[in-house]
Amino acid sequence: MKLYRNAIILVVVLGLLVGAYFFINYKKSGTTDPAAQTTETDKSIRVMEMDSQKISSIQYSSPEGQFTIKRQGDTWVMDPAYELALDKNTVDNTVSSLADVVANKVIAEKSDRLSDFGLDKPSVVKVVLSDGSSKELEVGNKSPTGEDVYVKLKGQQKIYTVGGYYEDMIKVGRGHFASKQILPIEATAVKKFGYKKDGNLQYSIDIESESDMKILAPLKEEADTTKISQLVQTVVQLEIKDIIEEKPANLAKYGLDKPAYEITYGNKNTTKIVLLGDKAAADANSSTSSGNILYAKFPDANIVFTVDVSKLTFLDVGLKDIISPFVYIPNINEVNKVELSIDGKTTVSELKTVEGKKEEDKFKVDGKDANMKDSNDRSLFKAFYQAMIGVTFNKYQAGLKPQGTPEITIKYYMKPDNKVVTVDFIPKDTNYYYAVKDGVYTNRLVLKNKFNEAEGVRDTLKKLKEAVDKVK
Repeated sequence: MKLYRNAIILVVVLGLLVGAYFFINYKKSGTTDPAAQTTETDKSIRVMEMDSQKISSIQYSSPEGQFTIKRQGDTWVMDPAYELALDKNTVDNTVSSLADVVANKVIAEKSDRLSDFGLDKPSVVKVVLSDGSSKELEVGNKSPTGEDVYVKLKGQQKIYTVGGYYEDMIKVGRGHFASKQILPIEATAVKKFGYKKDGNLQYSIDIESESDMKILAPLKEEADTTKISQLVQTVVQLEIKDIIEEKPANLAKYGLDKPAYEITYGNKNTTKIVLLGDKAAADANSSTSSGNILYAKFPDANIVFTVDVSKLTFLDVGLKDIISPFVYIPNINEVNKVELSIDGKTTVSELKTVEGKKEEDKFKVDGKDANMKDSNDRSLFKAFYQAMIGVTFNKYQAGLKPQGTPEITIKYYMKPDNKVVTVDFIPKDTNYYYAVKDGVYTNRLVLKNKFNEAEGVRDTLKKLKEAVDKVK
């Protein structure tokens, strides 16, 4: 009974306390002046506050040097003039941040020992507005935790701490604002590509389209479009990692007096050349292997920087690796007729195709309908055509002089005027054919067994003819 009575008392006391809590809060909310309430933003400690659109220039003075970035119309330029383009995002972020500098706390209202904060010899950034007025922010050392940095306004005594990122924004050299992009274009826009190794030209490529790429030097050849596309995709990703030195007195210490590599690429309007030198010194703060970081520069700019070449696979790709493996590979939509002479017989194929309208494709073989498909719903004729144009070389060997009679000949009658392109396969020995196009040796040797492979020329021709002959 006593226990029951004590429980009732506790419930009553708890109810009184809860009621008192809500009453007090009600009274506070009813008597507080709304004008006296402050938001978190209102409590912020602002060191500098200005309209970012009215900032006309920012002057830097630090151990990294003295320079100014100036607004010039819709862009920003550097004074003294800089040889590299400025990065718009870096400039915009800097302008926005300096227009509204918020402190974490006030450390001291005044101090006679500025050296304790690194403010006796500070780095200084002067922000100038379009009306000529300005403010100067002095930046000292980092706080003991390393998370903040000490700052003060020039001419004032109050010392603040601000986020450490302000140091990274103010204690900078000219290279901080350099655009890291070497040539900002898409891979599909690249029209020229090539490189030298130890001063020797490895190859120079002309790119007309994704399916038309030619080697111009050191020999003239059709390029392997798949490989070149892959290589171009890597080169457009090349970018500046770090700015190392402006106006270097000794290029030899970077290996740039005699560059190991010279990369050239560009679109129709712009060509960029990048010289690559020695491996850069290891950076303890970098996650990238130092073996992949090389010193670099542009021939027309006196600035040394570094680049990460880990993705530049073409540095180890030789000329023969980028030569088209095919003897001749015409698009099916560009051909009216094909004559294949093999094993003493000639097969004549007629093609009627329209680009982008595969459903309208019509084929005939020796005058008979050849539009049938296999059990996998694949066109038997297209498999046969693919086998003919898919013949690849096994050896690339220049300087040979083919002699003899072709064992296999393929004649392509091209649109629109039936111009004939003739591909002959002339026996070299028991294993290889010389591949000859329009009477000219292509420097390609093709294994004879290539024509006997599954899905090869003989196999697909046999399947096609059997299907055609079954149709009455």
